[in-house]
Amino acid sequence: MLFDAILVGSQLFHKVEPLGGFYDDYLGGKCWQLWKHQETIDLAEIERLILFINQWRTHYANSRTTQQSLLDAIRSIFPLFQALEAEKLLGVDFERQLMQGTTVSQAIEQIFERIASCGRRYESTGAAKIIHTINPELFVMWDSSICCGYAVNGHGYDYGHRFLPRIQKLVRRAIREYTQTQSVSQEQAIVALRKCGHTLAKVLDEYNYTKFTLRRDEVWDLELE
Repeated sequence: MLFDAILVGSQLFHKVEPLGGFYDDYLGGKCWQLWKHQETIDLAEIERLILFINQWRTHYANSRTTQQSLLDAIRSIFPLFQALEAEKLLGVDFERQLMQGTTVSQAIEQIFERIASCGRRYESTGAAKIIHTINPELFVMWDSSICCGYAVNGHGYDYGHRFLPRIQKLVRRAIREYTQTQSVSQEQAIVALRKCGHTLAKVLDEYNYTKFTLRRDEVWDLELE
């Protein structure tokens, strides 16, 4: 059953991934107030962000130049982040018009491309991690193995127009099947899926990671039953 596969994938992640604790440490200590306005985000906060994603096996240069480039990139698309601030993965309408005829998917594509291309090289995995920390309810992280699993490339168009919509369909299906078989509400199903306390977007990343990156049989077997 898909719901069980996602849940077990998340649980496995917390058992076998030694770097998982860095996530809670970073988000738990993050000054969210600084991220309410583009003017208050400073280089010290960007340095902390880069240090965190590098703890997660990302090789993102952390010079003053790259910190400034990332800060400039985030500030340049901050209105898009603000427009998506209240969105959550389960309920977001990717075709909804945001501003000046831009859809949600198009805004996500623009955000991803601006972050991924602001450094010395294109950073697909790093970009997904960075934008997830800015909105952990909406953005799902990925790596090259996860991209292959969802038949998408590592660029902004596929992230906004294919990957996230496919992830949304997957979790909606899992919750729908669980509510039908267990006779519970959608809210109860979401609580059950988020036993670890993370957002749904993070839980789905944990499932993707154990399924596609670690290739754990426990996840595959449950999903194929």
